[in-house]
Amino acid sequence: MSSRPFATALLAGVCLLLVMDLVGAVISVRTGLSPGLLEALGPTARLSAPIPMMLAQAILVVGATHDRPALAVPAGALLAVTGVLAFVSGFFDGGYAAELDPGQRAYQVALVATHLAVGGVAALRVFRLLR
Repeated sequence: MSSRPFATALLAGVCLLLVMDLVGAVISVRTGLSPGLLEALGPTARLSAPIPMMLAQAILVVGATHDRPALAVPAGALLAVTGVLAFVSGFFDGGYAAELDPGQRAYQVALVATHLAVGGVAALRVFRLLR
């Protein structure tokens, strides 16, 4: 089986994540969780990834979906790590302990689950390319 379907799913997943990050930032501002958009996309973000993580994911998905395994494997592996980091970081930056209303918490869970799913797809692509 080709690894191309994983590349397509990976691109779609990262695009979904970027949209979710922007929507989460808007929700943060509109609900008073963050005072402004830059704060909602900064290191204290609760409903989005910080801008540097978003940029890293956008750059890595270009490499991870490339046809050359020499580029796709390391980029895909790093993209898989970003999914795990998005989950783990919430334990250390106070994201999971933050006071959120039920809608905000549900959005946070959906966002983190999507990060983990994209990381899983990236890992599957890497394993497929290495076979």
